[in-house]
Amino acid sequence: MNICFICSEYPPASHGGVGSMTQTLGRALVANGHGVRVVGVYRNMTEAPSYEEDQGVKVWRLPRQQARLGWLGARYRVYKQVAGWARDGEIDLVESPDWEGWIAGWPKLPVPLIARLHGSICYFAAEMRVPFKKSAFWLESAALRRADYWCSVSRYTADRTREVFTLEDDPTVIYNAVDVPASPSAATARPSRDVVFSGTLTEKKGVISLVEAWKTVAVRHPEAKLHIYGKDTSNPGKPSMRDFLVRSLPQETLPSVLFHGHVRREQLLNHLQQARVAVFPSYAEAFAMAPLESMAHGCPTIYSTRGSGPELIHDGVDGLLIDPSQPQQIADAICRVLADDSLAGQLGSAGQQKVARGFSTAQIASRNAEFYADCVERFHEASRN
Repeated sequence: MNICFICSEYPPASHGGVGSMTQTLGRALVANGHGVRVVGVYRNMTEAPSYEEDQGVKVWRLPRQQARLGWLGARYRVYKQVAGWARDGEIDLVESPDWEGWIAGWPKLPVPLIARLHGSICYFAAEMRVPFKKSAFWLESAALRRADYWCSVSRYTADRTREVFTLEDDPTVIYNAVDVPASPSAATARPSRDVVFSGTLTEKKGVISLVEAWKTVAVRHPEAKLHIYGKDTSNPGKPSMRDFLVRSLPQETLPSVLFHGHVRREQLLNHLQQARVAVFPSYAEAFAMAPLESMAHGCPTIYSTRGSGPELIHDGVDGLLIDPSQPQQIADAICRVLADDSLAGQLGSAGQQKVARGFSTAQIASRNAEFYADCVERFHEASRN
């Protein structure tokens, strides 16, 4: 089977969860004998080559023009590229993320279009209860209605997306794949006092609540350190999020909070193999790769009761769940893991086993391949009728 992904954040270019997932899944599909190509539009063409082959995945990066309505031209170029491959029989299906509705308005193709629900602009706006542009709603709604088939990275995201866009069809749920270390570190109670957070520094990720909670943790466990990984954000006329967080901390607590910025993924994963606990008090997620990667590396993990949290973690068994709007809950959960070696070891071991059993790359790649084959078969059967 030959699969085409639309993705405008394929590593090593600046990327988030969609880019990481596309790379992980694409490599696994190639390893299983499938053909995979990726095409997307990039603002900064200096970050990665315009064409490369990444472990067999063929990647095309098209430049985003800065001219007015450049976004419209970019969409057309993606369509023309994909439509040409489809007409020439080079691909069997196309998958596009729901974010920004890239396949909105596409005419009929000789191959099926699949929309994967990673969490769209309007989905996250609804989760955070903030307004969104009508243009974003139109594009994303039109793209979902244009898709021949859907899949979603979590049950919560499937149901919430249907609600936001008033959709009837129920997507197939396929969780994202998580790279499981070949030789994972033992999930025992680690002597480290390091607490790790990773994610873009935004309110959505719960970093404000975490820093507020840390004021309590620092008093109860003065030896502990909070390590914050992720790129800073800012708004015109306002301090950056990092500056805001630093200003919110008491002077005596500041030395216990370390900001690392955006680092290579390997550096973060190495720290997770040694840290005592990782915390992700997010307000809005679709799947949330970070908590599962933490669990895969045997690190006791604290995640959110919001979104997909209860789907991914059994509270008190393979992780802890907290309400991100309650800093005291966050502080209490961190302190429990810092103080209780037995609990830390249990959570780390159970979390590691859970990811290995249900989220490994091999398992998820197989589920995707089966889903794709079914979509192709149904599409061609419908075309014949």
